[in-house]
Amino acid sequence: MNLIKYKNIQLTDEFDNANCITHSGRFHIDDVISTIFLSKIIDKVVLLRIATIRNEDLKNKIVYDIGLGEFDHHQKNRNGQRENGIYYSSIGLLWKKFGKEYLEKIKVRNIDKTFIYMDKELIQYIDATDNMQMEYLENKISPDFIKLCNPEWNENISEGEAFINALRLADEFWEVYIKHAIAEVEATEIILDEIEKCQDCYLVFDNEMPYRKAVKLSNSNKIKYIICKSRREGYDVRAIIDSCRFKDEIVQSQDIDTCIKLTGINELTYVDIHGKLCCTKTLDSAIKIVKYNESK
Repeated sequence: MNLIKYKNIQLTDEFDNANCITHSGRFHIDDVISTIFLSKIIDKVVLLRIATIRNEDLKNKIVYDIGLGEFDHHQKNRNGQRENGIYYSSIGLLWKKFGKEYLEKIKVRNIDKTFIYMDKELIQYIDATDNMQMEYLENKISPDFIKLCNPEWNENISEGEAFINALRLADEFWEVYIKHAIAEVEATEIILDEIEKCQDCYLVFDNEMPYRKAVKLSNSNKIKYIICKSRREGYDVRAIIDSCRFKDEIVQSQDIDTCIKLTGINELTYVDIHGKLCCTKTLDSAIKIVKYNESK
């Protein structure tokens, strides 16, 4: 018996030992990320990778991406399609059934919104990639990095070792992405709440926060700027709507000293050439550049 492990995932050659089954041979993002996701929701994944299965093989095992069953998409009807036209692949089917259970397990505060965010921003694009629906990937980077883990023709590595290497890479990616998804959903909620309460044309935050989704979701047009503490130094002042740019007189200025003379703000440190960002040393000067830009 040839056993290879990664965390709580164990590859096996024995059918009776396996609780999960997927296809053998060349692996892709779908079967690899599905394996990682399963490892997040069940205590131990004992995975058999084989060429074909029969209907009786579906009993008491999670079977995915190999031609039959609830979590496969190679069947005649492809096993479901989203309203936007993207067919489900195995990870989409697994996420649809177990995604909220997983988010509850890791104690996510807003399960419904995070579930939708993950599906819209990541899962459906893996589905589209695996289903060769390239028309849906024009504005996304296709997550094909997993393919690079397959054994090369001139490489002395077993298929099992290569699959484990792919799992390791996919696991790291998953952990980074779910952290990002949770943070962006929470930031969107905070910003939308602040927009509702705000009486000015700008919001102020102590941290850099992703704001674009909140701005799109908001029905208010009163917020034109977001001011936040910079990760470098001072404060960033961002013009967040297309019709609101910083004045051409400072955007087109030769240097920052000219900008300081024009605005009278000594703590101004940077003006973006696109007119969307200014940087200042203090919060007070950040508010001043907003008021300067709003003045006629």
